[in-house]
Amino acid sequence: MSGTEQEHPHDTEDLVRLVSITRQELGWDQAKLAAAAGIPESDVASFEAQRIVPAKPLALRFLEAMGVVVQS
Repeated sequence: MSGTEQEHPHDTEDLVRLVSITRQELGWDQAKLAAAAGIPESDVASFEAQRIVPAKPLALRFLEAMGVVVQS
């Protein structure tokens, strides 16, 4: 994503949904995801509340922490 390109709100919603569903399917709570990603739990909560934009960099970090392979 270039510096001038903005993330579409639907993209953010989809990324948040993907991370949240994956986390829940693994039986992880936000604290476990935060620990695995090396960030504060409040950042996971903010991400899932869609208060972090752009969401893509953090979504990829979360997915990687959960062992999900993402190809760009």
